Amino acid sequence: MRLILLAGFLGSGKTTILLPMAGALIEQSSKVVIIENEMGEIGIDGSYLAREGLQVQELFGGCICCTLSVGLVESIDKIEGLYHPEVIVVEATGIARPGDLKKTIFQYNKCIEKIDTVTVVDAQRYEVLRHALAPLFEAQIDAADIVVLNKIDTIDGQAVRDISTDIGLINPDAKLHTVSMDESSGFEALLRDVL
Repeated sequence: MRLILLAGFLGSGKTTILLPMAGALIEQSSKVVIIENEMGEIGIDGSYLAREGLQVQELFGGCICCTLSVGLVESIDKIEGLYHPEVIVVEATGIARPGDLKKTIFQYNKCIEKIDTVTVVDAQRYEVLRHALAPLFEAQIDAADIVVLNKIDTIDGQAVRDISTDIGLINPDAKLHTVSMDESSGFEALLRDVL
């Protein structure tokens, strides 16, 4: 079974990217289950995803890489036993450290054969987040197999190039996609790499 770990800070566009990605996986005849991690008491994104016809398992009360890693491991086992999906997509909270989460999943979930980490980065808030939350910000990019620089329509071309260069310095091995989900720009190329 394959797992796609979707990371990135709150407001980066994870859910906006998740919906069409899950739809494309389903079109490929993949049985997809989404694990939605919620920090609050009400699962807004999870409710939205369920209305779109996607099976959603929600975890509440904390970051899955910290306080709920056991809950995540149990959820993956439960989902595997009940649904036998081909793909599980985990949408992590904004404060998740995907590298640590990936280690935990591989350690305790033997049914997972492959984990692809996709980190979504908000182009408009890049500089602010890069400096205010440097260690966590860098950890999210460093752990990524694919980095999605989203909201490129909100900054100029030179800023996109500068940010792309900086991301390449943090993680030279990651594939980088520049997208604007609002303008439907760059998503098809991203989808080809994810699928």
